[in-house]
Amino acid sequence: MAQDQYRCEECGATFNSQAALEQHNRTTHSRFTCEACGQTFSSERELEEHNTQMHPEMNKTPR
Repeated sequence: MAQDQYRCEECGATFNSQAALEQHNRTTHSRFTCEACGQTFSSERELEEHNTQMHPEMNKTPR
């Protein structure tokens, strides 16, 4: 593999940039969808981090 290539850990596809690999992962291997905005993530941890940063109001419990 050339030094400037990035390999997908799930399917082995290779890309010339980290950004291209990340786009591939978002569109091909996403399994967790944000209920607030529809963005998808490949892990539950990524979705939780997204919700904490982008939708903090979702983490508030009603009184």
